[in-house]
Amino acid sequence: MNPAWNIALKELYTAVKSRRFTVIVATYLIIFGLAVYGTKDYLVQLGVPTVESNSFTVWGVTGEIYTTPLAVLFTVNMMIITVLGAVLGAALGADAVNREIESGTMKVLLGHPVYRDEVINGKFLGMATLVAVTNLVAYVAMVAVMLMLGLPLDADSLVRGFAAMAVTILYTLVFLSVGLLLSTLSKKPETSMLAAVGLAIFLTVFYGIVAGVVAQRIVGPEPPWGTTAHQLWQEELEVWTSRLHAINPAHHYVQLVQYIFGGDRFVNYYIPMSDVLLYGFNSLAMLLVMLLLPFAIAYARFLTGDLN
Repeated sequence: MNPAWNIALKELYTAVKSRRFTVIVATYLIIFGLAVYGTKDYLVQLGVPTVESNSFTVWGVTGEIYTTPLAVLFTVNMMIITVLGAVLGAALGADAVNREIESGTMKVLLGHPVYRDEVINGKFLGMATLVAVTNLVAYVAMVAVMLMLGLPLDADSLVRGFAAMAVTILYTLVFLSVGLLLSTLSKKPETSMLAAVGLAIFLTVFYGIVAGVVAQRIVGPEPPWGTTAHQLWQEELEVWTSRLHAINPAHHYVQLVQYIFGGDRFVNYYIPMSDVLLYGFNSLAMLLVMLLLPFAIAYARFLTGDLN
C-alpha cells in the first residue's frame, strides 16, 4: 500500500479513537437532531410542496426552492450548517502539522522510509475521510429522525439531500485546506487554531456585513429614490457586492445548495439536476480552486520548510 494511504489510515484510526472525534460526531448529531425536532411542526404543516422565493442575504444568495421537508430543513438551518462545517474543517487542519513538530513526533515519523509529500498527503486524506464519514453519518441520522417523526420523504429529495451533503463535504475540505496551510505557516498550534477558527467564523457570519458596507463605500452616496441615477447606483452596488462575495467559500456553498433544492414555478417541481450542474458550475469550480490553492501552498511549505 502507498505510504500516503498508510498515514491516512493512521490519522483516521487515531482520530476515531480520540475524544475530539467523539465530540465532533456528538455535536453534529445533536445539532442536526435538534434542527429536525425544532422544525417538526413547521415541516408537518407545509402541505403540498410549492416553489417559493428564498434569500440568504448574509451570503448574497437569492433564488427559489421547492419546499419539500428536506429542502426546507436544509435551508432553514443553513446558518448552523455553514458555520459548523467551516469550524470543523478549520479546527481539524489547524494543528495537523505544527503540533507534531512541536511534540517531536514529526522527526520520528520522517525517520521511517517515508517522504515529506507522502506525510502531508496522508494527513490530508485521513482528515478528509474523517470529514466525509462525519457528514454522511449526520445525514443518515437526520433522515432517520425525519422518518421516525413521520415526515414525508421522496426519492428525489433524498438524492438531492445526498448531493447537498457532498457539497457540504467539499465546503468543509476548503477550510480543512486553509487550516492545514496555517498549520504549516505558524510554529504554535494555539496560534494557528485561533487564526483558522476565527477566519471560519468571520467568513460565515460577519463577512456579508463587511461586504455590504465596503460595496456601498465603493459606489458612493445613494442618489434620490426613483431616479435613473438611483437605478444605476443600485445595479453597480449589486455588481460590487457580487464581486466581494465571490471570494467567500460560504457564498459558493450556499449558492450550490440553493441550486440543488431549486424549484421551477412552471412545473412546480425541482429544476433538473442537469440544470443544477449548469447553473452551479462556477461556484463548484471556485470551491475546488479554494480547496486546491491553500493545499498547494501548504504542500510546498511543508516540503521546503524547517521542521525543527
